Amino acid sequence: VLLSDTSESTIRRDLDELAADGKLKRVHGGAESIHGLKEEIANSQKAIRNVQEKAQLAGYAADLIKEGDVVFLEASTTNELLSNRQVTVVTNSIHHAVKLVDLGISTRIIGGKVKHSTDASIGSTALEQIRQLNFDCAFIGADGVDANYFTTPDMEEAVIKRTVIANAQKAYVLADASKLGQ
Repeated sequence: VLLSDTSESTIRRDLDELAADGKLKRVHGGAESIHGLKEEIANSQKAIRNVQEKAQLAGYAADLIKEGDVVFLEASTTNELLSNRQVTVVTNSIHHAVKLVDLGISTRIIGGKVKHSTDASIGSTALEQIRQLNFDCAFIGADGVDANYFTTPDMEEAVIKRTVIANAQKAYVLADASKLGQ
């Protein structure tokens, strides 16, 4: 069917019906596909979503960091917005490391296999390096959050997150409202 042969009200009705069936998500001016847990969205796409909410989360998170802390920042788009004073930051994100160094923040980068979609170091090398470190606080991203769990579609990233949390005195999951119930 050509769009010119379909009325605007029919398109809206069809989109509403597809949204009610959970096949897409309605957004202002149209719709977007719903990604399942097996389909991870690249950081380049995530970075442009919910920017104001992420800025608020980052501001809150920055207030949790004290001078002298050793902080782990995971390769998430919310963490990209964090910066602070006299701290040491450990990250598994190439992207974050470059920005932190540019800001003059003492930075340590975790090595390993780089996951293209998130620029995160993952795998056994990254895991072994993280196991040897302790953090005053850690900031972790998530693809989904509910009352009992936070999720990621990548098993290697899940192991990294779990190990960081185990080695941190305090760990915080940074997730905007779009992640709730996913």
